[in-house]
Amino acid sequence: MTDEQICGAPFNVDAAGLEWVKATFCKMADEEKLSQLLLPMSRDLSDQAMDALAAQGVGGIHRFPSYPEAELRSSAERVLSASPIPPLLTADIEMSEKASVKSGTSHPNQMAVAATGSSRNAYRMGAIAAREARYLGFGVSWTPVADLALNFRANAVNTRAFSAGLEQTVSLISSYMDGMHDNGLVSCVKHFPGDGVDERDQHFVTSCNSMPMEVWRESFGRIYQTAIGKGVRLIMAGHISLPHYAEERGGEALSAPYAPASLSRDLLQGLLRTELGYNGVIVSDATGMAGFTSCGSRADIVPQCIESGCDILLFPQGIEADLEHLRRGLARGALSRRRLDEAVLRILALKASMGLHVAPVLVPESCRSQMLATDEHRLWAEATCRQAVTLVKDSQSLLPLSPDRHRRILLAEVRERRSPSSALPDLQIAQLLEARGFEITRVVPGEPLNTRGQDIGLYLSAEEGLSGKEFLGPNWERLHGPFPLTMQRMWQELPSLYVSLGSPFLLYHMLDCPTYINAYSPVLPMQVALVEALCGGIPFLGQSPVDPACGLPDAMGKGLAHALQGHAGAGIYK
Repeated sequence: MTDEQICGAPFNVDAAGLEWVKATFCKMADEEKLSQLLLPMSRDLSDQAMDALAAQGVGGIHRFPSYPEAELRSSAERVLSASPIPPLLTADIEMSEKASVKSGTSHPNQMAVAATGSSRNAYRMGAIAAREARYLGFGVSWTPVADLALNFRANAVNTRAFSAGLEQTVSLISSYMDGMHDNGLVSCVKHFPGDGVDERDQHFVTSCNSMPMEVWRESFGRIYQTAIGKGVRLIMAGHISLPHYAEERGGEALSAPYAPASLSRDLLQGLLRTELGYNGVIVSDATGMAGFTSCGSRADIVPQCIESGCDILLFPQGIEADLEHLRRGLARGALSRRRLDEAVLRILALKASMGLHVAPVLVPESCRSQMLATDEHRLWAEATCRQAVTLVKDSQSLLPLSPDRHRRILLAEVRERRSPSSALPDLQIAQLLEARGFEITRVVPGEPLNTRGQDIGLYLSAEEGLSGKEFLGPNWERLHGPFPLTMQRMWQELPSLYVSLGSPFLLYHMLDCPTYINAYSPVLPMQVALVEALCGGIPFLGQSPVDPACGLPDAMGKGLAHALQGHAGAGIYK
C-alpha cells in the first residue's frame, strides 16, 4: 500500500498515524504479520484468556454483547493493555431479540425500523449501537446488514435486512452509518456481494446471488457504492457467489464462477477493489460456516482466503492450526508476500484511523449514564416500535379489541422458543392483555380445538430472521399439535387474528386469515406497542418494507393497500 492509500479514504490517517503504521509494520516479523490476519471469537473473558490472546498477537477479538457488563469492560481493558498492537474488539450488534446489548437498550431489528419509514429512526439505531458498544469496550460492529429481503424463503436475511426495496435500503443504511460513525464506532457493511436472492443459508452451503450483472449493479452495486462513498472502513465478504461476474469477465476470470466472495479474487480484487474503488479492510464472514469449509481443505482455503483479497480471516477454527496453514501457504507461494503485507498495512491503517495507536483505553465509567441503557435510548426504541406495527389485513373489521366486546381470548402461542444456540423467553403479551381486563385461555397443543365460550382467537408467532434458523413458518404443529391437528384454524370457528413478531411473510401460509398483523420483532417494547395498537391506544402506523402477500393477489385484503402505501419494498426496480 502507498502512503496515499493509508492517508486517503476511508482511513484518513494523519501524519502521526501514518508514521505509527509504517514504524509498526517495519518492526514486524512474519509470524506477527500472520497473527494480525486472525480475528477469533472468545467465549472466555477471564484474565487468563485475554492474556493468552494478547500473547498470540491476534489482530482482533470477537466477544458477545450478551455477556455481563462488568466482564465485557474488564476483558477489554485487560487485552488492550496487554497487547503490543491493540486488537480490534468486535461484536455483532444487529439489534433484535438476540443481538441487542443485554445490559443496554432493547431495540427491534432493521426491518422494524424500515417499517417506520423514518431515516431518523435508522440514525438513532446506529447511535444506540455505537454508544452502548463503545461503553462496553467494543470498537467495531459487524453491522449494518446491507442485504435485500427479496426472497421470502431466505431465513438468514428476512427481518435482518431493512427492506426489499433499493431506495429505502440505501437511505436507511446511510442514516444508520451516520448514527454509528457520529458516535465513534466503526461499521461493517455485509454480506458482499449481497444476500437475499438465494433462499439457502451460507452457514449450511455456499449460496448464490444469481442476479445478472446489470441488475446487480443497479441494486447491490448501488448499496455498496453508497457505503463506500460514506467512508465505510470494513466490508464483510460473504460465502456467496456471483456467477454472472465471472461470465462477464470470460477468459480474464481468475476464480471459479461459483466460488464464494470470501475465496474469489475476481469479486474482491476485481469488482470490489477495482470497479467499486474500495480501499478499506475486507473481512471474511465466519470461516467455520459450511459455505466456506465445503470449498476445500482448510490447509488450502485459509491461505486462499487472504490471497483472494480478504485482509482478516474471521473466527479461525483454531488459532494455531490456522496460523500453521498460513505459514505453509506463505512458504509454498499460495499466500504471496504482497498480499500478506497489503493486508497487514490495511489492518494497521484501520487501527490508526480508530486512534488505537494513541489511546487504546475504555470510555470512563462516569460516562455510563450517557451511553448505556439511557432514558433517551429507551424512548427512541419505544418510539420506533410504536411507529412500526403494521396492520396488513383486517377484512372482518375486528380491530380495535375491547374487553367489553372481546373479553375472552383463546390464545395459541408458540412457547419454549429457541434460537439456533439458546433458549428464548416466552412472550409477555398474554399478561399485558390480562392487565387490560381481557381473559386468556390457552390452546393446548395436542388437544382438539375448543372455541366454546370464547369471543375471539389470537395467534402469536415470534420467529425473526436469523442465521442458522432453518424454518420461519407459522409453526402449526407447535400451535395446535401434531397432524391432523395442524389443519385446525381458529378463524373458521370464531373471529380471529394472527400476529407475527418476526417474519413478515407468514400471510403466504394463510391466505384466508381475516386479520393479520406484522410486528417484526419480539423485543419487549414491541410487545407493549403491539398491545397498545390492538386495543386502539395508538394507530397502526407501520408501512410494510416487503410484500407481505409474497406476490399472491388473493392474499390482498382490507388494510393491505394502506399497509403498502408509499413503500418501495416490493422489488428492487422501484
